[in-house]
Amino acid sequence: MGAVKKRRRPFRDMSLRASYVVYTVLVFLGCTLACSLIINMADSARMRLQNQYLQQGESYAIPKGGYYTITYGDTLVFTIYDADDVRQETIPVDYSSASPYVDAEGMVISLIPTYRSADRMKDFALAAAQTLAIPVCYGAGAILCAFLFFRRKLKTPIAVLSDASGRIAASDLDFTIAYDSRDEMGALCRSFETMRRALEENNREMFRQMEERRQLNAAFSHDLRTPLTVLRGHADMLLAALPDEKADRQEMVREVQTMSANIRRLERYTEAMTRLQRLEDTEVRRAPADEGALLRGLRSTAHILCAGKTLQWKETVTRDQWHVDAGIVMEVCENLLQNSVRFARSQVAVTVSDADETLCVLVSDDGCGFSPRALDQAARPFFRTRESGEEGHLGLGLNICRILCSRHGGELTLANNARGGALVCATFSMQG
Repeated sequence: MGAVKKRRRPFRDMSLRASYVVYTVLVFLGCTLACSLIINMADSARMRLQNQYLQQGESYAIPKGGYYTITYGDTLVFTIYDADDVRQETIPVDYSSASPYVDAEGMVISLIPTYRSADRMKDFALAAAQTLAIPVCYGAGAILCAFLFFRRKLKTPIAVLSDASGRIAASDLDFTIAYDSRDEMGALCRSFETMRRALEENNREMFRQMEERRQLNAAFSHDLRTPLTVLRGHADMLLAALPDEKADRQEMVREVQTMSANIRRLERYTEAMTRLQRLEDTEVRRAPADEGALLRGLRSTAHILCAGKTLQWKETVTRDQWHVDAGIVMEVCENLLQNSVRFARSQVAVTVSDADETLCVLVSDDGCGFSPRALDQAARPFFRTRESGEEGHLGLGLNICRILCSRHGGELTLANNARGGALVCATFSMQG
C-alpha cells in the first residue's frame, strides 16, 4: 500500500501573527458589510416614513418665473408671487401640526404633518441605529476576533500544556504531549514534549543508578562479611590465648598474617568502591582521534596482554578520525582483554569496526564461555565465578566497562561465540 498522504491544513499551520491578521481582515470586512447594511436599511426606513407624511401634506406650486418669500414672526409665513410680482398665495405654517418642505428646485412648497409620537420615536431609533452602527459593529467585531482567535489557535494548546505541566508537577511522565500544528504553539508543545522525554529519561537513569547503587551496596556488604568474620574470629582466638600464654610465637605470627591479609582485602574493597563512585561522575571528553594512532595503541596493548596466547586481530574501519574519548576506549579494551586472557585456553580474537557513528570493539576467546547466570549478572559489581575467584580478583572489570560504555553513549553486550567461548561487544557513540 502506498504512503498515506497527509491532509494539508494551511490555516491551522499558519503562524499566530499571520492568523491574527487574517482574522482581523475577515472580521473587518464583515463589520464593514454589516455597518453598510444597517445604515442603508435604517435610511430606507426613514425615507419611507418621510414619504408617508409627504403624501399626506399640502403642496403649493410656484408659478413659472415666480418666487416666494418667508416672513419670520410668531409664525412662519410663505408668500408666493408670480412673474409679474403679483402675490398669489399666503401660507402660514403652524409648527405644532406641520413642517414646511421646499423641493430641490424651489418650485413646490409642501406642508408635511408633524410626526406622531410613535413615528417620532421610530425615526429617532432609526437615526440612533445609523449613528451607533459603526462603533457597535466594530467593537463587537474586535470581541469576535479575539474569541475566534483564542478558540481556534490558543485554547487547545493551552489546555494541552496546562494538563502536561500539572502531570509533570505530580511526577507523572508516562504520557505524550501531542498537538498537531506547525505554528508557534505547536512548536511550544513539541518543546514541552522534548522536555518531558528528557525528564523521563533522566528519571529512568536516576532510578537505574539508584538500583545499581542498591545492588552495589548489597554486594559490598555481602563481600565484607567474610573478611570481617575472619578478623573477628582470629581476634577472639588471640584474646583467648594471649592472657594464658597458650599460643606459641609461630601460631601468633600466622594469626596476625591472616588478619593482615583480610585487612588488605578490606582495603581493596574500599578502593574499589571509591573507584566505582568516581566512574559515575566520569566526564566524557570526545575529541577527534586519529584512528591509526588509536588502533596502534589498542593493537600494542592487546599483544602485551595476550602474551602466551594466540591473538587474532581484525580491523574494519572507514574513517580517518574517531570522535571519541580515547582514554575511555583504551581502559574498556584493556579490561576486556584482561578478562578474555584470564579465561581463554589458547586464543583471543579482537575485532574493531566503525559504522553509523558508532565505534565497536568485539573481544572473544576459546574458553568455557558465560553460564546463563553469568550472562545475566556478569556486568554487575563484585560478581565472581569459581573460575575467576582467584586471590585479588574483585569482579569489577565488566561492571567498569559497562559504566564507561554507558557514559560514552554506547553499551556492553555479553554473549557466547560459536565455539562456546565468551564474546563481549563494547560500543561507543561518536556523536556528542
